[in-house]
Amino acid sequence: MGVKVRYDELGGLSTELDHIVKEFEDAGSRRRDLKDAVGDPYGDGALRDAADDFEGRWDDRRKALIENCKTVKDHVDGVIQGFKDFDVKAAQGGDKGGK
Repeated sequence: MGVKVRYDELGGLSTELDHIVKEFEDAGSRRRDLKDAVGDPYGDGALRDAADDFEGRWDDRRKALIENCKTVKDHVDGVIQGFKDFDVKAAQGGDKGGK
């Protein structure tokens, strides 16, 4: 019994994690857009202030998510590289299947 690793699926996961990280990183720069979009409905800035407060608290969580996604991506990339290295070694006869 062996292990089957689909490099294309793991590579796709790694790529998607890159996209997620970029989206989270770019989201911080859109904070001003949210404030501008909310504006001052009925001349009251309370909703805009609440949206800004939410964005400020979300920034901390977003930073943690970015780091966690980067960690998962590093692990995925490590799995890919580890199995590729094993495949090369096994193809060269360096692994006798554990015997």
